[in-house]
Amino acid sequence: MSKVYLNTIVIVSLLTFTNFSVLAEDNVKTQQNYGHELSTIGRVRATIVAPVSATTSNDLRFGMIVKNNAGDVTVDEEGNRTTTGPGLATSGYSAGSIRLRGPRAQAVSVDIPEAHIYDNADNTVNVHSFTTNQDNSKLITLDAQNGKADIDVGASLNISDTDTQGGARMGVYRVQTSY
Repeated sequence: MSKVYLNTIVIVSLLTFTNFSVLAEDNVKTQQNYGHELSTIGRVRATIVAPVSATTSNDLRFGMIVKNNAGDVTVDEEGNRTTTGPGLATSGYSAGSIRLRGPRAQAVSVDIPEAHIYDNADNTVNVHSFTTNQDNSKLITLDAQNGKADIDVGASLNISDTDTQGGARMGVYRVQTSY
């Protein structure tokens, strides 16, 4: 009989402990349902930098072009000129130059999309295949000492058979930066 009695005591003790745990959980749930609030702290971060500015220090010039046939006139970022198509010759050409200024050692992505130049009658000539002196990389790091970077710009000007009108043509190209 004593064996049975000891087993009964163990069972009753376990039941009592288990019921106590259930009651404790119910008590916490009840407290949360009656206005108990839990809060935590989240971090907020920001990095504020000065804007990057760009100024033109030299225009991209294709120079004087004598046109007999269609072709391209290319001025590279070093100021060298090449032509394709018979009858094309140029003089007075130069690479463009742009100076970026901003926070020291700031990485800046630079993109130059295609552009057009126009005559007085709104006839367009395509300017394409822009190049820079930045090793064909679009990511430029501003100088760590002074926050500057000079970008030399070249491109190709496409002369088609329909562009036979003489005269000066002017336009702009856009330098897009992001950082």
